[in-house]
Amino acid sequence: MRLHWLAAVAALILTADIATAQSTAPTRSRSAATETATTPPAAGTTRRPRSAAQLRNDQIMRDCGAEWRRDKTRLQAAGKTWRSFLPECRGRRRG
Repeated sequence: MRLHWLAAVAALILTADIATAQSTAPTRSRSAATETATTPPAAGTTRRPRSAAQLRNDQIMRDCGAEWRRDKTRLQAAGKTWRSFLPECRGRRRG
């Protein structure tokens, strides 16, 4: 009987400690999380500019994406998927 009382008292103390710790713990608001994600890099840290090849690749991807969206129903009717269409489009755009 004595052990049951000790276990009950210990459980009460633990739950009280957990509740106290949770109520006093600092919380971050969503705005603070998004604010840190959208802030520019700190002074002294610069991003390397994209190379000409990277910029060309970006343009090819934009062009292929626009072509896919424009002709999507026709291409899907022909059995094409984005994964099968993209290599063909990239080949046409690069060549």
